[in-house]
Amino acid sequence: MSQSDKFDPTARTYAAQQAYLAIEQQPYDKAEQQLLEQVRRYVQTHSHQNDLRDLAGAIRELMGDAYQVGCGSCHIWIKRSPERLAVVADRLTTAYRDWFEPRVPGGPRRSIRTEQGLPVAGVLITTSTPTR
Repeated sequence: MSQSDKFDPTARTYAAQQAYLAIEQQPYDKAEQQLLEQVRRYVQTHSHQNDLRDLAGAIRELMGDAYQVGCGSCHIWIKRSPERLAVVADRLTTAYRDWFEPRVPGGPRRSIRTEQGLPVAGVLITTSTPTR
């Protein structure tokens, strides 16, 4: 590595990120709920980030020593042993949900254009043309 590579004056930039907090487990008590609301307000205030992992230090301070706060490649997780309590992620690339939000239905879905649909196990394929 050359000397000029070590001291590259151009700043490394990341794609813009829009941070949000998803609380994945129901809070144990009122105190935990208040801590999570503080974190949510903090994240909402600082939602536009170049690298949302920069928020980890402040979140660690807000949550205190009873919680484990760490970073993944592009998210922050908050754990109360052994399960993940909440995650701070980028709204533009992820879709985590709060614990009280309904789940999105999973599994294969039929196409509204049956003539172009892929076969689904257990469903008969018909050759009828749709009416308009």
